[in-house]
Amino acid sequence: MDKTNFFEKAKVSAEILSARTGVTAAKAADAAGKTAVNMLNATKLNLQIFDLNTEVEILYKEIGKMVYSVHTGKEEDQAALQIKLQLIDEKLQKMGELQAQLNAERSALFCPNCGKQCKKDDTFCSHCGAQL
Repeated sequence: MDKTNFFEKAKVSAEILSARTGVTAAKAADAAGKTAVNMLNATKLNLQIFDLNTEVEILYKEIGKMVYSVHTGKEEDQAALQIKLQLIDEKLQKMGELQAQLNAERSALFCPNCGKQCKKDDTFCSHCGAQL
């Protein structure tokens, strides 16, 4: 075998391997980026849930003070109490919705080949067929 021919074949093989490695690295970087975005979204949802929970705790405390005030014989505004109770209901409902979103985010799985979102229990990507 000619040395020049051997080096040409080695060069072509190296270029093919480099191209494949580059594609694999790009796919890995894309998957890592999507994971980071998912983590960011989960963190935002957790912070919103935390803030709503804090607001509910404050309302509970305010209602407790109102109830104690009635216990000691003072008049309390029933409309104000109803507003606080309604606010608690709304905030608890919103927390439930955010928790459902968070659960959906956690169950998301992304294909390492094409980067499309798949179901957590999928074995193969429904978009490109790659094994997950």
